[in-house]
Amino acid sequence: MKRQPQLARSDLLQALALAGDDDERQRRYAGLLEFVERPANVASISGVITVAGGIYCSVGPAPEPPPASAADRLPAPLFAITACRRLELPAEASEAARPAALTDARCAPRERHGEAAPFVPLVRRTRLWPALKHSLLEVHPRGVDLPRLLRELARAQAVRRLPAGRQAHWGGELLVVWDRARHLQPYQDDFAALFAELRQQRGDAGCTLCLVDGSPRQIRQRWPAPPSSSCRSPAAIPPPAPGSRVLILSDAGALAGWPQATRDWSGFARRLVAGGAQPVFWAPLAPAQIEVELARRARVFCLQPRGDLRRQRGRLADEEQRQAERQRLAVLRERLLARMACCIRVEPALLRALRGITPATANEPALEALVWNHPPVVYDSLVSRAVAAAHVARYRQDFEELAAAEQLAALEQTLYIHAWRGRATEATELLVWQAHARDEAKRDAADRIAEAERWFAALGARASQAGRTDPQLRQYARDLLARNAADFAWLQAHSRALSPVWVASGEKTAPAGLRPEHLLQAISERDDLPLLACELGVQAQGLVLFGGGERPAGPAHSRLGSPLRARRLLVSAGGPTRVLDPDPAGRPQLVAPLARLADPARPLTVTAGQHSYLVGRVERPVWAQEIGRDAHGLYAIVEIPGQARKASAGARTVVQRLRYIEAGHFRMGSPPSEPERDDVEGPQHSVTLSAGFWLADTACTQALWETVMGKNPSHFHAKNRGGPRHPVEQVSWNDVQRFLRALEQRLPGAIASLPSEAEWEYACRAGTSTAFHFGDQLTPEQVNYDGNYPYAGGRKGLYRESTVPVGSLPANAWGLYEMHGNVWEWCADGRRTYAGRDETDPRGPEGEAVAERALRGGSWSTRAGNARSAFRFANAPGRASRLDGFRFALRSTSPAGATQWPAPRSGVDGAAGRGTVAAPGTGAATSFPDPFDRGRT
Repeated sequence: MKRQPQLARSDLLQALALAGDDDERQRRYAGLLEFVERPANVASISGVITVAGGIYCSVGPAPEPPPASAADRLPAPLFAITACRRLELPAEASEAARPAALTDARCAPRERHGEAAPFVPLVRRTRLWPALKHSLLEVHPRGVDLPRLLRELARAQAVRRLPAGRQAHWGGELLVVWDRARHLQPYQDDFAALFAELRQQRGDAGCTLCLVDGSPRQIRQRWPAPPSSSCRSPAAIPPPAPGSRVLILSDAGALAGWPQATRDWSGFARRLVAGGAQPVFWAPLAPAQIEVELARRARVFCLQPRGDLRRQRGRLADEEQRQAERQRLAVLRERLLARMACCIRVEPALLRALRGITPATANEPALEALVWNHPPVVYDSLVSRAVAAAHVARYRQDFEELAAAEQLAALEQTLYIHAWRGRATEATELLVWQAHARDEAKRDAADRIAEAERWFAALGARASQAGRTDPQLRQYARDLLARNAADFAWLQAHSRALSPVWVASGEKTAPAGLRPEHLLQAISERDDLPLLACELGVQAQGLVLFGGGERPAGPAHSRLGSPLRARRLLVSAGGPTRVLDPDPAGRPQLVAPLARLADPARPLTVTAGQHSYLVGRVERPVWAQEIGRDAHGLYAIVEIPGQARKASAGARTVVQRLRYIEAGHFRMGSPPSEPERDDVEGPQHSVTLSAGFWLADTACTQALWETVMGKNPSHFHAKNRGGPRHPVEQVSWNDVQRFLRALEQRLPGAIASLPSEAEWEYACRAGTSTAFHFGDQLTPEQVNYDGNYPYAGGRKGLYRESTVPVGSLPANAWGLYEMHGNVWEWCADGRRTYAGRDETDPRGPEGEAVAERALRGGSWSTRAGNARSAFRFANAPGRASRLDGFRFALRSTSPAGATQWPAPRSGVDGAAGRGTVAAPGTGAATSFPDPFDRGRT
């Protein structure tokens, strides 16, 4: 039941006892005592809250239309836009500063002589050929060695026996086994050059070539081809004639990664020796990788750039030695992977050049195969390798730890090898290198970096112009971002140039390092993306984007923030950014499911237009008894206790409903075309409110004022056309400050204040831009004003000549009543002079020396034009008038209610920036996992 404050609960209890069990008599007796039973079907959300030991007077009216019952309330988590920030879009470049056009000539290779860099063999020909020839020649005795005999006689040495002469020649047949295993691809040019030299020096007579794939068990091709009567694909290498030399170009399975390969080659050597042949291995290994058993059965030589080329005896005899060598090579392999981490592609020639940078790796030819065949760390393709996208971040961090000289040497080798490729590869590798190199290394490459930046600026300009009409550019953009999406430092450092490239890719997920302001700028430059009206809302399934600028009506479709106009929405949680295109047909799209919004540690960042919004879960403030969500948005129920006048009456408590005014932005002031506009309302400018706040849904009532302050100063009191549900008036700004301090005493954990002038207008407009929150005209059915003075040629209407109870007239879209008319409402600050620039959290003059404080909204006695959203008035803070009232705002004192913008995943300041703003209640999030990781490419 609802009661008038003049009677106590004990009076009602006595009356109900006299009525007995007769329901009709109970209602009649209660009516005589001015108690009214509230019908269940129109119970407002701010209705009576049952708490033992107190009497409650609800001052929040039933909304229009009547609110849904508890069964119709949204079963969704209570989340809201808790913070907003304006993004400073980069200034448009002047005509002189715009990049030059990206012509075909600027994309062509820097070197045009030949198709690739000159081949650099493992061993120079002048060193290799004598050793190779010596390993294959047959030596036979031939009479007396006369030159040696003459040398001994000339030195007067005694000749005890005649020195025997020897003659070396190629002998008979020569079988060449060429291993074409996939992991040996870095050495295939070496094998090819060696075989070509052998043919030139020896000739083709008696020479047979067999190509195998990692194992001698089965050959892939034979040269010269066998006779037609023979099998086309021999099952195994044919046994050579006794005394033949067998040249084997292979690693003998040492780098294959599986023990059976080593056993196969060792068994093959054993069979050759048993058949009378002489196996000779030339392997791209260092002596430390040669097996002792293999060296016993065959002559083994190492293709190593430095060191001797003599026969090796082998060093690996047991598993302990093999394991130690594998661990040593693994450490060197990681070093080589770090050097190539900034390369977009690594061909065998570049891999060899990078290996030769330092002595520790220069004499380890096996590293080339170990890197080439290292999935999943290394991306596999037919002709090149690169660090896989999933491992790019790790190895580029390792690159940062290299010495500056080593970093610079890696860049020099990369640019040299890729000078025969298109300029895109060179420019990309330069900028990736710049993002991770030491400062002293970057100074030596400053000119090249500047040239690469100009090239990428031209690429971004071309991407903005070409858009989806250039499939080649789209494919390049997709490939570039897919390979480097995990490199936060590179993306962040070159976000402005890469954002148009991402837009041109057509992908729906942007890498985490691209800044929202650069993405928005790139999107805005695209003429093929229309600017559409849309609105965020809440449904049972989660956060929803409504296209067409309107959400469906009804309690199942709650608003979230103001209406938007955007080409695309960007949605992120500190990781990759998803893209949503508003649907012109108005079909809703799911922005984030319910599960992602239920956790206060997982807020979302939604970016649209020129602003980013932080959407996070809201917990109940410590000073509120209840919070919930209805069609207007979030609400809170506050019980404000008073002091009892009589012990028998108990503690008198008033219930006030507040609305959460979400962080956002709006156009403050009025346009020059608005009728009855004053000069102080302009120039119209953009205002961003960075934090949300709770605002009473009605002006402060006489009942609430009397409960807190003990007496009612109003002119329109219960005996003069007023009452407890009418707004309190005849209160000065100074009076209101005393009320707010007393209110804080009754609500521990709350900070009570007046809204600033900017906050008041933002709340009044509720996302609209018209003269009033309901349009450009008004009637007395909507606003309590002097109907004799209509607005902009409108028709005259009712003049009530007094205030009306709060909640008597329709609320705005955010559930706030009588923002226009009824009573002027005090603001916290004085009137500031509007500037033509954008503002964030603007405040007018404050302090004791301020002569006037702002008043907004008009009153019951003012003309209609004074009730406009933009109309500004001010009065001395000590002056009280029957026209002036107020509504209060509440914020939380608890630091646990802070919400941070999601930090970039690398832990440095990035696209979302940093900052702490007050969030509603204690709902806060300080860690930001990435709920959109499935969109990473």
